[in-house]
Amino acid sequence: MTPTPASRIPIILFFLTCVLTLSAQEYAPPNNTLRTTLRKQTWEKLKLKTPKKQKFMTSLVFNTNQCFDLYEQAAAQKKWPIYEPVTILTFRDVILHEAIRGSDYSDAEIQEAYETTKEKYQSEKPDTGLNKTELQQKYDPIILEALWIVTLNEFIKGRNDDVKNLARQMLSERRSTPNEENLVTTKPKTSPKREPTPEPSLSKTKTPAVHDVILRTVTNYGLSGAYVENEVSILFKNGELMTNPNKPTSQLDVTASKKKNPKKWATWKKYGTSLSVTKAWKNKTYEWKKWFKVRPGQSSKKLVGRYTTLDGFGGATVVNASMVSFDAQGKFAWKTVKGGNTSWKPIYSNQTSAGTYQLNDYEITLTYNNGTTESFFFGFYPKDDQHFVIGSSHFAPLKK
Repeated sequence: MTPTPASRIPIILFFLTCVLTLSAQEYAPPNNTLRTTLRKQTWEKLKLKTPKKQKFMTSLVFNTNQCFDLYEQAAAQKKWPIYEPVTILTFRDVILHEAIRGSDYSDAEIQEAYETTKEKYQSEKPDTGLNKTELQQKYDPIILEALWIVTLNEFIKGRNDDVKNLARQMLSERRSTPNEENLVTTKPKTSPKREPTPEPSLSKTKTPAVHDVILRTVTNYGLSGAYVENEVSILFKNGELMTNPNKPTSQLDVTASKKKNPKKWATWKKYGTSLSVTKAWKNKTYEWKKWFKVRPGQSSKKLVGRYTTLDGFGGATVVNASMVSFDAQGKFAWKTVKGGNTSWKPIYSNQTSAGTYQLNDYEITLTYNNGTTESFFFGFYPKDDQHFVIGSSHFAPLKK
């Protein structure tokens, strides 16, 4: 495709028409004077991050509001509302994720990205109370940032890592309110100051609904070197994620958990078959390409057999249990001492390490023979019922 003379310099049009399939509150038509001011302010910030060799050509792209025209044309071709926040947020996120993974998204992947963004936007309502000017102050810079990444991707041939790092950094900077430095004063100085909209967060009193539970194999590093382990993550519908839960979500105190174990928490978005996970405490975004669904338990399901775990199960009642046995009558018994041989015979009558159990979705409730009751997270591995998770411990059949 040969760009027309009017659009020869912003060659990003080719990219936009290929990848944009995006679709609520709108700020159309935008104020052109305000747009010019926002474009100049945004470019002054982006210029500091632009590689020296690409600075001149990139500055030409952002020298006029023509870049917005290209965005409008590309969005209009797909018949999405051009200046709805959901359209712009999806556009930005698709551009960033394509830069990170190094390939274009399919139409189906972009549509799924739009639906995910729309669901989260409607749930959180981050723009409640914003007028048309404030919406433009918030979302025009987002369009420009996406166009900046596309431009660099076109100009920096063979240096994709630079663009990937910039895209990751930008993706980790969640924008929930207009940047004060980008705001153009439109009211008298004596006008009351608008309080910023708080960053979306999990409710302090209500556990969010679960979207899915997944399993990944990850490599970690300890004193003895690298080791591989399986990791469970709960994906909540509000876009947050918790790794390696111990208690079931019905007993999850979100505020306390995030305060005590902040590294267990992250945010997620799904693009096609990949998950984009942002860990705020690392200020990094990761792409999870390989993951599997953890299956819930059912109240009618009975576990039968003896199982072992390598990491040791530590519950409120049982400490450092290394084996568990289940029978067809719904009874369980822990082996509370590590080691030993496979001839271990479970004692289902023990008052403090045995009793009955009940499965319910992603939860297992243990009722000990002495009357004590406790519940833990539970889930089956993807392919069979012989591998499962209790708490944060993974169990496999005991070899005979």
